[in-house]
Amino acid sequence: MSFQILQIIKQAAGSRKVLRIIYIEKDGTSEGWRYIEPYSFSHDHGAEGLFAWDRSKNGIRRFSLDRIEQVEITEEGFVPKYNIEII
Repeated sequence: MSFQILQIIKQAAGSRKVLRIIYIEKDGTSEGWRYIEPYSFSHDHGAEGLFAWDRSKNGIRRFSLDRIEQVEITEEGFVPKYNIEII
């Protein structure tokens, strides 16, 4: 996981901005840009993850941080659906 990616996620969460990410699935494929609202980090059995609302899936998803290939903060804000636990 990139320190830079982690910092961008933290910045977006703090400013309530939508992120766009390129996420690599377990099978090596990608759906292209995904637009997400970041809420919290998780640590499961040594694997660090991000819980975020995935706009295209219309639901909360867990993204493994080591499979987020690219991340950008958009200009679009969001109203939180859950408490944002990212500091």
